[in-house]
Amino acid sequence: MNNNQFASFLEDALGHADSFFTVVLPHLKQPTPEQMASLCQVLQSGGVVARQLVARLFAEHLGQVGSDFLTKSLRVEQPKLFIEAAAILGALKYEPAINNLAAGISSAATELVLPAIKAISMMPSSRRVDAILVDFFLEFPDEAKLSPSIRYLLIHQRSLVHEMLEKYRTLGADRRMWVLKFLAETGNPEALKLFSEELLAEPFERGLYCIRGLGMIASEPSVEILKQHASHSEWFIRKRIVEAFGATGKASAIEPLLKTLHDDSMQVRGAAVESLSKLGNLNPELLIKKLETADKTVKINLIRAMGQLKNEKFVQSLIDILKDRDTLFFSIDAIGDLGFAQAEFALRRLLKDDVWFNRLNALEALAKLPIQGLNQIALEASQDENDMVRNSAARILSGLKNNR
Repeated sequence: MNNNQFASFLEDALGHADSFFTVVLPHLKQPTPEQMASLCQVLQSGGVVARQLVARLFAEHLGQVGSDFLTKSLRVEQPKLFIEAAAILGALKYEPAINNLAAGISSAATELVLPAIKAISMMPSSRRVDAILVDFFLEFPDEAKLSPSIRYLLIHQRSLVHEMLEKYRTLGADRRMWVLKFLAETGNPEALKLFSEELLAEPFERGLYCIRGLGMIASEPSVEILKQHASHSEWFIRKRIVEAFGATGKASAIEPLLKTLHDDSMQVRGAAVESLSKLGNLNPELLIKKLETADKTVKINLIRAMGQLKNEKFVQSLIDILKDRDTLFFSIDAIGDLGFAQAEFALRRLLKDDVWFNRLNALEALAKLPIQGLNQIALEASQDENDMVRNSAARILSGLKNNR
C-alpha cells in the first residue's frame, strides 16, 4: 500500500470509529515515515473524533517509533500539530521530547506556551524539567500565561518550592506576587517563614496570598501566625484570615473563629460561620459552651454553623434554645438541617405556635427528619388556618405519595 493509498484507507477507517483500531493496526506493525506523516496530518487538520482516535493510536500502540516521529514533528511553524503532539508526548512522559517542547515556550506562537508547559510538567522529575519550569515562571514576560500554568507546576512542587524560595529575594515586586501565589497553592511548610514575614510587611498586597498559603499549610504554627492578624483593621483582611482558619482543619482554630462571630463586618461573620461548619466537629463542646453565654448575634451565627455540622451532640442544645423567641427561626431551621429524629416532639409542639411562620418552619423541619408519623403530621397541618402552612403540608403529602 503506497502513501496515497494509505491516506485514503485511513480516511475511510476514521469514518468507522467502532472498528478503527481493528482495521488500522494490522497495517502499522512496521509503520513507515509516510504512514506516520499521514497520521500527523490528521492530528493537524482532522475533526475532533479523528484526532482523538489517532492520538490513542500513538499513545497506546505505536510505541517509541511513533514517539520519535512526533518529537521530530514538534515544529513551531505547525502550531496545531505541535499542540496535539505535545499532549501525546506529555501523556507518554517521553523525555527525549523535552528540548523540542521547550522551543514552544520561547516561540512567537503564544498559543504553544501552555501546551508545552503542560507536557513538560508531565515528564519525570529531573533537573532539566525543574530548570525549564522555574525559568518560565520567574522570567516569562506574558503574565497572562502564569496563572493557568500554576496547576501544571504543582505536579513538581516538591522540588520547585525550594528553587523559588532560594530566588525569591532577587525578584521584582510583581514576580514576587506570582511566586507567592504559586507557593500558597502548594501548602508547603517550607514557605511558612516567608509567608509570616510578607504578611507582616505587605498585608494588603502580597499578604493576601500569604494568608491563603498559611491556611493551606494547615499546621499549628500557621494557625498561630493567622491568630496574630485576626484583629486587623481592614475587614477584607479579617475575612481572608477567617477563611484560612477554616482551611487549616485544626481544632486550635475554633476558638479564634468564635471570637470573630462578634466582628463588625457581616462578611467576616458569614465567613466565620462557613469556617466553623468545617471545623466545629473537632470540638463540639466548645461551640455548645459558647452558645450558652453568647449574645443574640453570636447565637444566631453559632446556630447556623451547628445546623451544617450534622452532629448529634448539638440536638439537645438547639432544642433547649427553642424557648428563645429571638433566635427561634434559626433554631428551627438548624434542627431540621441536623436531621435527627429526637427533635420530633420539640418541633411538633411548635405546630401549635401562635405565629404562622413558626408553624410553617417547624413543619418543614419535621419533613427533613427520619420519622414515622410524617404523613399524619402533614394531614393535620393541612387543616391549618394559614394558607402557607396548608400549601407546605400539601407538598409534603405529595412527596410522600410519590416516594411510595
